Amino acid sequence: MPLEVFFAVLLAAALHAGWNALVKINTEPIIAMGLIMVCISIVALVLIPFVDFPPAQMWPWLIGTLGLHFGYKVFLVKAYTQGDFGQVYPIARGSGPVWVLLASLVFFGAEFTRIQIVAVLLITSGVAILARFKRGKPLTAGFYYAVVTGLWIAGYTMVDGYTVNQIGHLNSFVVWMFFLDGMIATVWAYRYNPKVFVVSLTQHWFVAIGGGAMSMASYWICLWAMTQAPVAIVAALRETSVLFGALLSTYMFKETLGRSRWISAAVICSGLVLIKLA
Repeated sequence: MPLEVFFAVLLAAALHAGWNALVKINTEPIIAMGLIMVCISIVALVLIPFVDFPPAQMWPWLIGTLGLHFGYKVFLVKAYTQGDFGQVYPIARGSGPVWVLLASLVFFGAEFTRIQIVAVLLITSGVAILARFKRGKPLTAGFYYAVVTGLWIAGYTMVDGYTVNQIGHLNSFVVWMFFLDGMIATVWAYRYNPKVFVVSLTQHWFVAIGGGAMSMASYWICLWAMTQAPVAIVAALRETSVLFGALLSTYMFKETLGRSRWISAAVICSGLVLIKLA
């Protein structure tokens, strides 16, 4: 992998953890998500004249990924509402590749190597360690929502990766996807509580600008990197966002980050790398 691609993907990972942290800053995660998507849709609208209109063969995949991205947002917001950032973020990111492996086994008859088996065990162990960081207390609803969020992540990752590699038109796909996705999410958040949404837009404009810029840049970089280097390697590096998330949960939200949570984040990351590189 070229050195510039390597560092670009690491930057994308840090940006991804950053915009997720901004969603958690607002007391209403759905409102914060809506603010971020307002900024994204506006930027994408400005860029539309500079990219090609998506070809006909891209539209089924574009429509499909819009549904998957929306489902991801719905469950991510529910997870952040019910759990803390330091727990939800690693589980959501860590469980996605596991779902991809299971889908490959069940629907495509894929065979696992020893390294892949070890990777699955590492991720499962890491999630278990993270989920039980509060001894004696039952798992929260945030944990279960985070696991399901991983399903949506697996879905849009497979669809988007296929689209940019098999159909092409990277910039067209990214701009139109962000524009339409942003519009859908904005309407969703506005309908949830119109008054709070408008007030929050004026009071928390930094969330909209900062989160929107980080989200858009992160995913654009990631999809670009997938056209420059093997998808497996790019995806493995991007999951270092789990470790960036662990740092943010401590310094931004003052969440307790004991030894077990550090270990769990490292174990999840190790498993993800093995899955992608095996």
